[in-house]
Amino acid sequence: MAHVHYSIIRSSRANRLNCGFTLIELLIVSAVLALVLSSICGIYLSVADEWQRQDGRGTALASTSMACTRISDYLAQAVGVALVNRFATADALAVNLPANRAHGIYVPTWNSGKIQYQSGLWIIFYLSDSTGSYSRSGDILWAATMNWGAFPRSVAPDPVWSLYYDQPRGKIEPISSLRFATTNGAVPTVTMTVTSTYKSGQTESSIQQRKTICLQNAY
Repeated sequence: MAHVHYSIIRSSRANRLNCGFTLIELLIVSAVLALVLSSICGIYLSVADEWQRQDGRGTALASTSMACTRISDYLAQAVGVALVNRFATADALAVNLPANRAHGIYVPTWNSGKIQYQSGLWIIFYLSDSTGSYSRSGDILWAATMNWGAFPRSVAPDPVWSLYYDQPRGKIEPISSLRFATTNGAVPTVTMTVTSTYKSGQTESSIQQRKTICLQNAY
């Protein structure tokens, strides 16, 4: 009898295996797979959002830092500056470079009993679109030559002034805001505030850098 009972059990298990999975088993497996796939998708989306945020932050940080550095190079040599209002207060800066230059170096002259740098070329920094037009707004930083006699018609964007590695047109983007402020003292200063805005999904964030430069030649 024991041998017959064991045979019946083996036969029953074999029949179940041949019949395949039951509906309940399939539903359980489907639920587990759905949970696993949902977790994987959640992790992927989280990683993708973080990568986008870090990439946007890195680009914004590089843009604001490069803008401050390049404009600082001109301000460190300037003999004077003038704040200009375009679409907002002091959103452009005209910079007066020295006139006396030899072998790429500005050389002071003796004037009125003291050593001075003479007034030379005026250039202006502002934000515009890809055309560089002074009359347009945008998120690209431009430098242009100018003269006050026919300003603002005299503003001529410099197409080879490169601010972004070796690109043929000068630009750093995206810069959402550019502001300047000046102080007068024994050594005048210019403070620039550069803001770059970036998006991560539906969230908008910004990076802002502020730098103050002394006009060492303006005396």
